[in-house]
Amino acid sequence: MAARQRAATGDGPQDSVAPAPAGGPGDLGRQVFGTDAGGPPGRAGPADHPVLQTLTPAECYDLLSPGGVGRVAFTTADGPVVLPVNYAMVGHTVIFRTAPDTLLAGYLDGRAGFEVDRLDEALNQGWSVLVTGRAVRVTRDAEVRRLEQHARVRPWAGGARDVYVRITPHRITGRRIRD
Repeated sequence: MAARQRAATGDGPQDSVAPAPAGGPGDLGRQVFGTDAGGPPGRAGPADHPVLQTLTPAECYDLLSPGGVGRVAFTTADGPVVLPVNYAMVGHTVIFRTAPDTLLAGYLDGRAGFEVDRLDEALNQGWSVLVTGRAVRVTRDAEVRRLEQHARVRPWAGGARDVYVRITPHRITGRRIRD
């Protein structure tokens, strides 16, 4: 796995880096991973004999624990909206940041969903975890300071993202698929 990552990123010794393929940038993904790294996930199709497993809540929390990028879902007057956010876990609580003038900030303190998944099309496996609960703005100064020190959520989107949000799960479910 590490060799594939080095080959894909160009990290490590020069002799481990695959030569640039002829064609577009997606060609390297097809050569190294067997997929189009530039296209949307899921286009490779299912495995020959897929196995679908229901995950326990403990397994779901383990998968979420490293943090990263997930999607928060909420309902607006115009209907459902799903947005990507950088997140961290603090215990069993999802933490992310937003700006005070965003659409998301205008719909806090309400029901929300939060989803994270990982797909490996080359190995025909993946998982998905769904959290449902309330997206609540963190307002207590002491709690905001604690999150600034320990949650270390660094949004990719530029600008000030100083509104901390937490989702405490009412329900957590997950699935894993493998060949």
